[in-house]
Amino acid sequence: MNSYFKIYQQRSDFKSFMSFYHEQAQFEDIVYGNHLKHKTDIKAFLNWQRGEFSLLNSDRLFTINHQTIDEQTVTTQGYFHQFSYDGQVLGPWLFVMVHEFDSQHKIIKQTDWINYTPRENYLGGVNMNKVLIP
Repeated sequence: MNSYFKIYQQRSDFKSFMSFYHEQAQFEDIVYGNHLKHKTDIKAFLNWQRGEFSLLNSDRLFTINHQTIDEQTVTTQGYFHQFSYDGQVLGPWLFVMVHEFDSQHKIIKQTDWINYTPRENYLGGVNMNKVLIP
């Protein structure tokens, strides 16, 4: 799992990143309401080649604050750093990710809770991410 998060933090090798997923993996983005049911759908959804992306003020996409690891599940809490996507500054965003694995250590299910901001672009409500901005 460490290799997965290192590749994800650098956001540089999408092919290696996708190699962690089982062909029948599921992906749920709870806030957006997306439920993907196959690796090809996940690949299209996460596509790192889409859009113009750059990290701002950091050498990695996110920081992990806490992880709970058991035999087949890893729960990760942290926050995405600010970044630019298609000219728009996004983040920082708090997140919780849950990864479930099969016996071959492939991801069979990923569930994301990401506190997207600016809130007015997504949901309204209180911006809990403000604690991350100096």
